[in-house]
Amino acid sequence: MRAVVRRSAAVPAILLTLLCLLLATSAGAAQAIVPPQDCGMLTVDGRRYNIKADQIRCSTAKPYARRYLASNRRPSGYRCQRYSSQTKLKFRCSRGIKVFFAIKR
Repeated sequence: MRAVVRRSAAVPAILLTLLCLLLATSAGAAQAIVPPQDCGMLTVDGRRYNIKADQIRCSTAKPYARRYLASNRRPSGYRCQRYSSQTKLKFRCSRGIKVFFAIKR
């Protein structure tokens, strides 16, 4: 005697629904990559620097950069790293996703 296995018509519909939900939620997780904003040139002690900022306004990043370049005082809450003279990057300061940095010109 053989057992008869019947497929329910609802199983393919449920699988299709789950697949659509999975695709819908995974597509929303991707975010566009945006380059840092160019805040323009800044002159400190006769040297010129190009200031760039990401997730922070230029009106905030430029004074922060000027103060850091002039007196080596970092803004509150930021972690800053200076780079060697072998690279054009002078420093980079970050606070989570908020970043600003200077490039020697």
